[in-house]
Amino acid sequence: MNLALAGDIALSGLVSSDPVSNGRRFGWLEDKLAQSDGLIANLEAPVVADERNPGKKAFLAADQGVTRDLLRRLNVVCVSLSNNHILDCGREGLANTIRMLDDAGIYHSGAGITQEQAAPVIFSLAGKRVAFAAYTDSTTHPAKENYPDLFLNIFDPDRVSAEVRSLRSQADIVIISIHWGNDYSFFHEPWQRDAAMKIAEAGADIIMGHHSHTLQPFERFGSTMVFYGLGGLIFGDFEKRGKMYALFRKTKHSAVFMVDDRCVISEIISTYEKKGNYIVDGRRDILKRNSRLLWLGSIRERSRVAASVLSFHEKVLSRVYEYFFGYYMNPFRRLFQFRNISKAGKLFR
Repeated sequence: MNLALAGDIALSGLVSSDPVSNGRRFGWLEDKLAQSDGLIANLEAPVVADERNPGKKAFLAADQGVTRDLLRRLNVVCVSLSNNHILDCGREGLANTIRMLDDAGIYHSGAGITQEQAAPVIFSLAGKRVAFAAYTDSTTHPAKENYPDLFLNIFDPDRVSAEVRSLRSQADIVIISIHWGNDYSFFHEPWQRDAAMKIAEAGADIIMGHHSHTLQPFERFGSTMVFYGLGGLIFGDFEKRGKMYALFRKTKHSAVFMVDDRCVISEIISTYEKKGNYIVDGRRDILKRNSRLLWLGSIRERSRVAASVLSFHEKVLSRVYEYFFGYYMNPFRRLFQFRNISKAGKLFR
């Protein structure tokens, strides 16, 4: 088996509004993923609908035809729908998304109009029975309050561990997907490691985390491969008040991980998302980077000073840099936009 794993996929914004360019945006990656038995990822943007979730201030929505076409071209076989944006377009958006996935023959777990749609799925891949279950942590603020009748799997280590033990007897490989962690941080938290160890002990083969949009560390617990944050493979650049914007540059470096039937990493495809959402070779040594992050993370946990310095860098310096030098930003024009001074506090949240 040659299974590909990726983090967040949001086919919204420029990817949906300018589909003519998608062949050039994804051509290189398509060729790479065609060599796998299939890709599993987190589908971050629901299919567009007229409905809007009143509990959300920012919305993601993707064109139905573009989403179906690109998921097929990227060789996607299964997605998580359990994330903080899947209900952005309410019941109608979720229903449209599930209908599109079912029509395309793509498996899904994590959210649904019915409990069955949100439940774990089991499917065959390269002669192996794969079980997949998806959850989102409540700290990602999925804004489900306005839809109490819809089903969204909220992460709880005890519940997930019980699910894993149940799935263990039904499948050769058990994969758990979790939307969790801190936005724009390169580091996972101690509670995430504790939860991952508990789920690993229950018998999970792979734990694939996402949400931060950054590529976070990965490590093994016995026979379990744990990816704390798989990064964002694609997040469509978007227009706001007539101007083009993108996520932080630090989110644009990511990777796709190939694992074999023993759930051991067999290949790492480093990716970089350029302005305009063009995916190219990231040209990074991901294993070397991972060792450095694990080392920094261990220091961060042991030293309050180190934790404060790294936190200041991520929450302040990085955000200030992005404000002035992010994609589509003109630093001089931003400097003299005095109306933005009142918004400066947002940089430090």
